[in-house]
Amino acid sequence: MNALNMILKLREWEEELEKQKFIGILTERQRMEGYLRELEERFRSVGFLKESNSMELLSIYNEMQYLLTRLKEAQEIMQKIDEELQAQRQIYEEAFKERKKIEQLYDRLINTIKMQRQKLEEKLISDVFISRLRS
Repeated sequence: MNALNMILKLREWEEELEKQKFIGILTERQRMEGYLRELEERFRSVGFLKESNSMELLSIYNEMQYLLTRLKEAQEIMQKIDEELQAQRQIYEEAFKERKKIEQLYDRLINTIKMQRQKLEEKLISDVFISRLRS
């Protein structure tokens, strides 16, 4: 019974670690979403060719190129974060299922112990009753 309690506590600890990883990934995802919004805003803010000379056009082109590169990198990072988030979610779900199985095992053990105790008590009462009848 102590072993099951220990296993249950270890599972709870592992589950808490997985929750912390999950929260960390979600935080990173939110940070990347903000970064993507910032890049998209910056991209939208580029003025489009209103009486511009060639230096201004080159500057706009360079800014657009920079923004597109950063946007692509940020999207790739978001995809990796989403993949890691999905993997973490699966790990968390598996840990939760395993914890439930351990809890069910624990409940079965408790019920088995109660039934055995009840049988022993009935046997003890029966033995006491029979011994009094014999006396």
